[in-house]
Amino acid sequence: MNRIAKAFIAASCAVVTAFGFAACDFGINSPKSAYQVAVENGFTGTEQEWLNSLKGSNGSDGSDLDIEEVYNVAVSNGYGGTFLEFLKEYLSVNVSENNNTDTIAHNMMSAVSVYCGFTVTTKIGGGFFGGGTTQTSIVSSAGSGVIVGLNKEAGNAYVVTNYHVVYDADSDTGISESIYLYLYGDMNTFDTSLGKDEENGIRATYVGGAMNYDIALLEVSGSTVLKESAAEAAEIGDSDSLAAGEKVYAIGNPEGEGISVTEGIVSVDSEYMTLLGSDNKTQVTLRVIRTDAAINSGNSGGGLFDAQGKLVGIANAKRIDQISEDVMGNVEVEESVDNIGYALPITQVGYAVNNILDNSGTVKKAAFGITVETTDSKAKINADGKAVIEEEVTVASVDSGSAAEGILQEGDILRTISLGENSVDITRRYQVIDFMLTVRQGDSVVLTVERDGKQKVLSVTFDNTSYFQTVA
Repeated sequence: MNRIAKAFIAASCAVVTAFGFAACDFGINSPKSAYQVAVENGFTGTEQEWLNSLKGSNGSDGSDLDIEEVYNVAVSNGYGGTFLEFLKEYLSVNVSENNNTDTIAHNMMSAVSVYCGFTVTTKIGGGFFGGGTTQTSIVSSAGSGVIVGLNKEAGNAYVVTNYHVVYDADSDTGISESIYLYLYGDMNTFDTSLGKDEENGIRATYVGGAMNYDIALLEVSGSTVLKESAAEAAEIGDSDSLAAGEKVYAIGNPEGEGISVTEGIVSVDSEYMTLLGSDNKTQVTLRVIRTDAAINSGNSGGGLFDAQGKLVGIANAKRIDQISEDVMGNVEVEESVDNIGYALPITQVGYAVNNILDNSGTVKKAAFGITVETTDSKAKINADGKAVIEEEVTVASVDSGSAAEGILQEGDILRTISLGENSVDITRRYQVIDFMLTVRQGDSVVLTVERDGKQKVLSVTFDNTSYFQTVA
C-alpha cells in the first residue's frame, strides 16, 4: 500500500474516534469501517492484520507513513484543528505546546543555590581619640550559580555566579570564606546564624572574579555529594547569536527559597546599564541581555537558557537599579521596572572565566589603544529568520604608544578579528571589546580591515605588559 493510501486510512480512523461514525460515513445509507476503506484501497488480509500493519510489528511495517501527510489528509476531509491538536486528540501522543520539560530537566541539574556567610566586625563607642569596643556578627546571603565544568568521578566542579553574590563590602574579608552550594532537590541545612553548613552543603572556594564584570568563579573539590548526584555541566551556548523574541528560561534560587524555573523571551539582545558596584560606591557599566523572564532577588548568578537548553546568560537580578546624575552631579538611583530582568551574555562571561583561570584569579584585559565607534547600523532578517542588527565598526582614534600605533589608522573599518582558532566576524561594536578578554601577553591578534575601499590584513602583537589592565 502506498503512503498516501495509508495516510488516508489512518486519518479516516482518527475522525471516527473523535466524532463517531457519522464523520466517517463514506456510503449513502450505511457507514463503512476504516478496515473496509483499507480493503477498498487495495489492502488484502484480515482486520487484525490490517491493525498490525498500522502499528508496525517491529517498527518497520509503517515506517513509510509520514504523520504530516496523515494530518493533511485529515484537514482535506474537514478537520479544522492544529497539527498539535491532531496529535493529542487522535493519535494518543503526549504532546504539549511549548513544553520543554526534558530539556529544562537537564538544565536544572546544572543549577545550584549559593549561600554565603560573612563575618562583620563593627566598632561600638569611642570617639576621635579612639577607644570603644568591637562587636562581631555573622551575616549571610543567598544567590544562584551554574555548573560550567564537572568531573563527577572526582567530585570536582567549577561554578559561575555573580561577584555580588559572594562579596559583602561591610564584611571583614570582602569575599565570603564560607560558601556552600546545594543542587536541585538537595536538603538545605545552611544555618544563617552561623553562616555555614557542616551537614549537607557542598563546600566551595572562591577562585577569582571581577566586580566590573560582576562575575565570580567558584571551585568544588572532592565532593561526595557531587559524586553521588545527577549533576550535569551546562552546555554553553552563543549569546552573540541571540535575537529579540527568542524564548529563554531563567533557573535560579529566587528569594533564597530553592531552585525554580521561569519563562520569557529576549527583549533586547544587547545593551548597557550603569549600576552601583558591589563595593556600594563605584559606578559599574555592564553589557547585558534584557528579558521579561521573571528574575528576582536570589536569582543572581543563575542561568539563562535558550529553547535548546544551552546556557546563554548569567542572571544579574540583584543589581537592576539604574544610576544617574542630576545637573549638580548628585547620584540618583532610579526605581526598578516590572517585567525587566537582566543577564550577562555568556560569550563575554566565558571569556572572563578563562581569563580568571589564566591570570591567577584576576581579570587582565588587553587593549589595542584605540577608540572604536559605530558609523552605520541597520536591521535585517538573517537566514535563520531572526531579526538582527548589523553595525559598521570604525576606528575613531589611535593612542600614541599603544599596541595598535602604526598599524591601525583612524577610519579603518573593522571586518574580522581572530586569535588562533577563535575568529569573529565583526557585526557589533561590543564584539571587539569583549574579544580583548581572550588576549594574553605575547599573542598576536589578526585583524581584517577595510581602508580606502581596499581590504587589508593586519597583525597586532601584545608583547608589553603596559598593553594590559587589571580589572577590579
